Amino acid sequence: MSKWKRTLLGLGIAVILVGVYGWLFGVQTVSALLVRYEYRKLPDTAKTPIALTDLSISTVPHKKVTYFGYEFELPWDDVDESKDKTTGQIHVGAFRSGNAFWFSTFAPKSLVNEVMETSKLSPQDFRQLYGDAAFESDYGFNKIMLQMTPSKITPFVSRRQAVTGQILLLIKGISIPTAGSGIFSIQTPEFQGFQFESPQKSRPFKITDYLYSNEGGVDVMFFQKAGGSAPSISQAEINRVIHSIHKVSTQPAASN
Repeated sequence: MSKWKRTLLGLGIAVILVGVYGWLFGVQTVSALLVRYEYRKLPDTAKTPIALTDLSISTVPHKKVTYFGYEFELPWDDVDESKDKTTGQIHVGAFRSGNAFWFSTFAPKSLVNEVMETSKLSPQDFRQLYGDAAFESDYGFNKIMLQMTPSKITPFVSRRQAVTGQILLLIKGISIPTAGSGIFSIQTPEFQGFQFESPQKSRPFKITDYLYSNEGGVDVMFFQKAGGSAPSISQAEINRVIHSIHKVSTQPAASN
């Protein structure tokens, strides 16, 4: 075979191989390249939940409070009730130290329903994309979403996995709080959920706990005064709060 024919044959094989690759893996390859480019400035999307290692619970004298039908304990004695603010299902409390906390509630499957409404998905379509576990609860959907990272979208996953992964990463990048020191799985007597940031590794301005149950969920955020002039909030104190949250029979706006 002449050199010219060998060259043509080689080019023809190369074109066929590129075509086959594009047909089989083109969408996935483009998806993999896009997510690595788009999310390089959002490093928190590369994090997945790990187990919370500090399970200690503060034993200092505490203060019981009730908001929106939930009672829980605050392991601090400097609550400044004159600065308390309640709007709808959101309560913000302040401490004389300069620290603060946020407590809010949400209905069961509020995130799942919001995603279906925004994406114009039927329940059947949602199940096909994300699975039954994601459809059943906000916790199930968040668990699947938080496990998704840019590195899991490769040229060798299926087209469906590539598209679903891109959607999950988009929701993750928009919805999760700052998690510079990590994302942590948490379990309490009445809830399971996730914590964003750890007071053990740094002094983050905000530490967020999302807690889910079949009856609904709560968001608890702890704010630390910038500059370090206020006392640091410990994981043991956070655990005292989230482990004490439970439903009560009455639903006053706020009572101590």
